[in-house]
Amino acid sequence: MDQRNRYVPLLNEAIHPEVRFGRNVRLGFGVVIERGCTIGDNTIIGHYAVLRPNTHIGSDCVIGHMTVFEGSCTVGDRTLVHAQCHITKGVSIGEDVFIAPFFIGANTKKIVHGRNYPLVLEPYRIGRAVRIAIGVQVLPGVVIGDNAMIGAGALVTRNVPEREVWIGRPAKKIGIVPEDELLHPVEPEVPLELTLLATGTQ
Repeated sequence: MDQRNRYVPLLNEAIHPEVRFGRNVRLGFGVVIERGCTIGDNTIIGHYAVLRPNTHIGSDCVIGHMTVFEGSCTVGDRTLVHAQCHITKGVSIGEDVFIAPFFIGANTKKIVHGRNYPLVLEPYRIGRAVRIAIGVQVLPGVVIGDNAMIGAGALVTRNVPEREVWIGRPAKKIGIVPEDELLHPVEPEVPLELTLLATGTQ
């Protein structure tokens, strides 16, 4: 057997041997993580979640039970993707995002199955600090801006600007996220030694 291509059974999980884990990662039962994936520090992955190849999950994230990432996806730090969500290939999700259960996104405008034309992927993109309620659907190529909020059951067919609240099928703008609900980028901690060097106090 080619050792590079095998899966390793470990506590009822199927984890490719090349997966890179941060510190204090916790996995539920039946988790599948394929080649080229990385998981950041303190991240929790629920029962029977699936991470297809080259999916990168940040630190302090929670991935819910039975959620599937179809590969080549990125998820920023401190993001929560609830149970039974389906994240299609090539999608990027920012930091501090909340996605409620039963989210589904699409990344192709044509159903290629059995047809003689090329598959063209158009992944959607979810910005930083976005909040998405239960049962939302997002169509290919859509960009949801930072701090936007999407209401329950919405069908998002076009780009959502930063900080706007959208709901409906198709979704449309109904308001603006209040100032006191905005999340701002987390500044990375700078080691004391670098701070002293930069200020010339060492």
